[in-house]
Amino acid sequence: MSEERNLKDLREVAEQQIEARISLAAPLPETPEALRHELSVHQIELELQNEELRQSVLQLRQAHERYLGLYDFAPVGYFTLDAGGNIQEANLRAGRLLGVGRPQLLGRRLAQFTAPESRSTLATLLPRLLASRDGLVAELKLQRADGSVFPVRLEGQLHLPGGSLIAVTDVSTEKAAQEELLRLNETLEARVVERTAKIRELGDELRTVAVAVAEDLLAPLRRVGAFAELLRRAVSAVPDVPVQHFDALFRSVERIEELARALLEYNQASSMRARLIPLDLNRVFSELHKELRPQMTGRDVHLTSAALPTVTADSRTMQLIFLKLLENALKFSATRERVNIHVGAEETGTEYILSFEDNGVGFNNRHRDKLFQVFKRLHPESAFPGTGIGLAVVRRAATRFGGRVWAEGRQGEGATFFVAWPKHPNVLE
Repeated sequence: MSEERNLKDLREVAEQQIEARISLAAPLPETPEALRHELSVHQIELELQNEELRQSVLQLRQAHERYLGLYDFAPVGYFTLDAGGNIQEANLRAGRLLGVGRPQLLGRRLAQFTAPESRSTLATLLPRLLASRDGLVAELKLQRADGSVFPVRLEGQLHLPGGSLIAVTDVSTEKAAQEELLRLNETLEARVVERTAKIRELGDELRTVAVAVAEDLLAPLRRVGAFAELLRRAVSAVPDVPVQHFDALFRSVERIEELARALLEYNQASSMRARLIPLDLNRVFSELHKELRPQMTGRDVHLTSAALPTVTADSRTMQLIFLKLLENALKFSATRERVNIHVGAEETGTEYILSFEDNGVGFNNRHRDKLFQVFKRLHPESAFPGTGIGLAVVRRAATRFGGRVWAEGRQGEGATFFVAWPKHPNVLE
């Protein structure tokens, strides 16, 4: 009895739902013609929807074919692995890299195609890959079906839950280029060492020859001067014999002696022993200030300095640098009524920049590279006598310890010479 009542209740609920749906639906056409028209419209709508669906399916098929083309013919081998490292999918490039057909790859473990020395690397990489969302990159070696081994760059990322996508790039050419570059570097280093030794040997020979020539010149020059003086005294008593040519001869002899001594001084700056110690430059300046007083006598000279640093240097080398630069400033300020020479210093992370500024005749900045060359001059010897080697000595002395020198000036407005001295100098032979 209760079952019949339940069935009756369910029937009533169903009828109520049908009536509700009918009341909400659009009214049915009242005539057969209207019904046929409505059916035709629905048929056309269905055909249009079917055409749109066919186009969507075609586009999806084309996109899938393009994806397969890109996947198969990519220049990189692609593998899809499951959690156990078994190959689920692979592109054509992957098969070509390993020398087997794609069907023979599927279902096999990637470790089977890994060189023995790289299997532990792969075994460590795969669990890490499954636990990482950022992907991993590693280099290892794979083994082809014919047993040949080649290096690859392996890039992996999590693909599906419990699986991973592996991209494999053959880096044989890159590794061969690196090995060739290393071999060339080793060869180049050996050649550089050989050339450096040869240059050092030639430099030593040149210095030896220069010193020998300079020293051998001095003794004959002294004898020439002495004999010329005797000759002048002998002929001076003879009437109508000109003796003014002897003055030119004496000047030439003195000039050659100056150049020979200058050459010896330059070579000495290149070869004298060096002892690096903490050196207070204020003390160096003070000592040279006293030494240069004879050259400042009778002139209005103001020789000043800022607070100078304590540097690591060879005492004789630094005194030589200061002496040559201060003498140069005094010489080219000789035409000034009031001479101002100032020594300053700045500090950088790696160097101390020393500056020697004067208000002398200056020079044309276009020719400043000639200043530090041996026997090169920017001013005539008749106006400013000298050998033209003092600044070359400064450059050689500074560069021997890894320092740098340069100058800035303007004609008629003075000049500033700079010495960049390293905080950690090394003696360069």
